[in-house]
Amino acid sequence: MDTSLLSRLPDELLEAIIYFLPPDDTVAFGSTCTRGNKITHEPLVWRAHCIHEYRYWEPRHEIKDKLARPPVQTKWQRLFTERRKRDKDALDLFEALLQSQQHRVQRMEQVAKGGYDVKDLLLRQRDETPDDADDVLARRYHANAILGQIHRTTALEKWMRLQKSQMVRLEEVLGAYDLFVLAGKKGDLNDIDQELDRIAANIKSRDPDFDSLSTRKKAIQTARFLRSEDLVGNTSRDDYHALRNNFISIALFDPPHTSLPLQSVAIYCAVARRLGINAKPSNYPHHVHAVIEATPGTSLDGAPRPSTPRELDPEDPADVMHIDPWRSSEEVPREHLAIRLSQMGAPPAQHPFHLSATSTLEMALRTGRNIMNSVEEARDRQRGTTKRLAYPDVESAWYAMLWSMMVLGDTSSANTLHRRRQVLPHLIKHYQAHCPEDLFLIENTIVPMFEGEREHHVLMHLITAARTADANKPAPSYRPSRADLRSYWIPGDPGVSHKIGTYFQHRRYGYEGMIVGWDTKCAAEPRWIEQMRVDELPRGREQPFYNVVADDKTVRYVAEENIRPMTEMPKEGLLALAGRWFKRWDGGEGRFVSNLREEYPDD
Repeated sequence: MDTSLLSRLPDELLEAIIYFLPPDDTVAFGSTCTRGNKITHEPLVWRAHCIHEYRYWEPRHEIKDKLARPPVQTKWQRLFTERRKRDKDALDLFEALLQSQQHRVQRMEQVAKGGYDVKDLLLRQRDETPDDADDVLARRYHANAILGQIHRTTALEKWMRLQKSQMVRLEEVLGAYDLFVLAGKKGDLNDIDQELDRIAANIKSRDPDFDSLSTRKKAIQTARFLRSEDLVGNTSRDDYHALRNNFISIALFDPPHTSLPLQSVAIYCAVARRLGINAKPSNYPHHVHAVIEATPGTSLDGAPRPSTPRELDPEDPADVMHIDPWRSSEEVPREHLAIRLSQMGAPPAQHPFHLSATSTLEMALRTGRNIMNSVEEARDRQRGTTKRLAYPDVESAWYAMLWSMMVLGDTSSANTLHRRRQVLPHLIKHYQAHCPEDLFLIENTIVPMFEGEREHHVLMHLITAARTADANKPAPSYRPSRADLRSYWIPGDPGVSHKIGTYFQHRRYGYEGMIVGWDTKCAAEPRWIEQMRVDELPRGREQPFYNVVADDKTVRYVAEENIRPMTEMPKEGLLALAGRWFKRWDGGEGRFVSNLREEYPDD
């Protein structure tokens, strides 16, 4: 008989000890004896491991419901084992895509198919890879790129549901824009949901009698709380159109919590709904208000109403009220709103429409238009300078706007195809330049929209070409020898002077960037050569030209005479971007270590 001190402990203490063991040690302990095996198979033990090891779960697991049930009703150990296997398979694919350009897009797609079940794994690769790892930049970049795929897929699923008139909440539809610009920050749909739950709970906790208040008092009290916590509104009118003001998660999590009226009303309505208040955004032009409706059987002030079904009268102050949480916590009198409508030129016959609740689709489209205006304003501010907004990223916000217009189309179904045709070339251009890993989103989301249309053939050709390029090994470009250059070599000319990974500053325009490709002489089309006046350069078109990525994310083609190499550590934004082509920054060599060896074996 085992007489060790451990075996003498009661089951309760052994179980408590096991809670502190890592999963692998739990299994090992269970193999020591029959009693240990019995305890380590307890559902509570593996429930704890699931909670501690994984924060994110695919919706199909219904993890929130499982946590609310008695532990014995869920096979927690099997669930944990499935997640571990998913992690191993995804990690094998991830390691393979880092090693070779061939099949890289395909492997990224396969990892991304794991959805939120691989998000914890990818976050560890992105956030916990040590700075001295051999492939630190590549590992962080591709983990973040796949996370972006997963987020964008989730966003498109929400918008597709809305486009098909299926049930989807306002905060999910607007939060889908945030999924494009997260950039590692807090703001996932689950984060937004939990924060709105927390705010609603805080409002109720401050007033034990909240549930007994009339709808009118509840509505006003909710607005007062949001404004007292600076969660709605914008004190800086000069930054009204700032890009950050279009995103709910930034308003909720990032000081100074500023937002546009639309986002403020969306936050208000989401919190109000959690408190039993029927609040929706309005159709009011230029400035969205919240429309609050009385509950059936009572007025806004709690007075009994006829029990027989009747439609709410939008002109009856006992049935409908308006609040502008962006400006104030007090009710906005209907007559004041009507006066402003008349001043804007809206005829009285249209007032009921503007004062009534609008659709979630209209709010989504309106948000897209606002983002478009904010991006254009941000680009105007940045034009002529290399300074960029760190967060939210302008290009990511622009991509979100393009996708929303492509998926949601137009409020008029007759105009939807026309809108999609307008958006298509801009979206494809952005995908090719910034998000080639989104090929499967193009294939599965956009192609079906143009079935039977002239664009369908073009899209299928694009997809086939991209799949073929991904499946094939890149053709190698060897550095030319002096013999190769004999037809035009000048004594003392080193040929292609700079290697892949060179960090440089443009001699004429001052921007910084990195070299990701080269040609021994200008290989651009004659029209581009003429337009860019290449032949007027001192060394003309016969000098080497370099494919470079600038610090504003643009891809450019630069003559060698305009390259000024730099050896100091690049800025953080360029380091984050560099992982798409390079393993790490080599301070000794003063350049990036290439991850393009298949394409440029000599560099």
